[in-house]
Amino acid sequence: MFKEQIRNLYRTNLNLKKEEILLIFTDTEKGYLVDLLKEFREVGEELAREVRHLVYPSTGVHGREPPEELWRLTFGDAAVDELVQRDLLWKILEKDQFPQEEVVSVLREKATEVPQVVVAFPYYSTTHTFFRKVLTEEFGSRYASMPLFDPTMFLTSMNVDWEFVSRLSGEIADVLTEAEWVHVKSDYGTDLEFSVANRKGLADTGLFHRPGDYGNLPAGEAFIAPVESEAYGRLVILYAPDRRLERPITLRFIDGGVESIEGFEDYRYFVEDIFKRMPSARFIAEFGVGTNPKASRPDNVLEAEKILGTVHIAIGDNHTFGGVNRVGFHTDYVVFEPTVRLGGRGWEKELLQKGKLQKI
Repeated sequence: MFKEQIRNLYRTNLNLKKEEILLIFTDTEKGYLVDLLKEFREVGEELAREVRHLVYPSTGVHGREPPEELWRLTFGDAAVDELVQRDLLWKILEKDQFPQEEVVSVLREKATEVPQVVVAFPYYSTTHTFFRKVLTEEFGSRYASMPLFDPTMFLTSMNVDWEFVSRLSGEIADVLTEAEWVHVKSDYGTDLEFSVANRKGLADTGLFHRPGDYGNLPAGEAFIAPVESEAYGRLVILYAPDRRLERPITLRFIDGGVESIEGFEDYRYFVEDIFKRMPSARFIAEFGVGTNPKASRPDNVLEAEKILGTVHIAIGDNHTFGGVNRVGFHTDYVVFEPTVRLGGRGWEKELLQKGKLQKI
């Protein structure tokens, strides 16, 4: 049904070559994703030397490491057996502290035929995992992450001028790198200021052609890891990752972390439970700016955070893109029609005014 669009994704976004190994996987959270995997596999077999595929049980939360079975499919039994023998694999999967250099050394020594291209579309994201990080940073895999993907996106936010998205995302990422602080406000109550000093802005361009390129599909954002201990103010949330809230809730930040949650909505209790189980999940993790003019859907965070004229703020894990917080949770919240000011020593500028991008 979507084979033409999948073929275009492989060729345009990932530059998949005939001599390469392709890894595709999803989870059991949504049946339509399992059906979609079959189409990805069939098209992939036309274009790649080898296709590896897996459906694994849902992890239930964004940012949790994928299961051992996927590690074995990706790196091979010899490498994973060595990690198990050294008592390292469970620490990785639980996002416990572990000697990263030792893990990388084992994988480099023992892993064979690591896939050059990865298409990950489990409902729950693998972007902010060590699994993704080691593939892109150590093995140069090109990695498309597609959590919460809906096939209708092939006709909207995936049907875009990727050169435009790439150029705009890069320009805004450069501005974020130069900045030391950011201030986000909205007419419905968000008023949050945080530090991005000495952090690097990154561009999610949708074009993953170079070794180690990774990002979302649909793509379209510039993002940065704020300083985890320096966020103050309030973030008003209108949407959970996959639905509009019945009533808004407010996260109040002090010293970088969520100090309290206000508002009566079931999603509040979900977040509070996450904080009880994973206290480090309460810290600010990401600031992003949407750059995709074809993105418009507010009730699916994969697309919502890409909407041109929005920004998003995440809490939880950010150790894979320049931060220091390692925790099994990462979720983004979109701010609609924001006014955003940022600056550094001796300069200040308005990036967005009520959702309108200003001259960069």
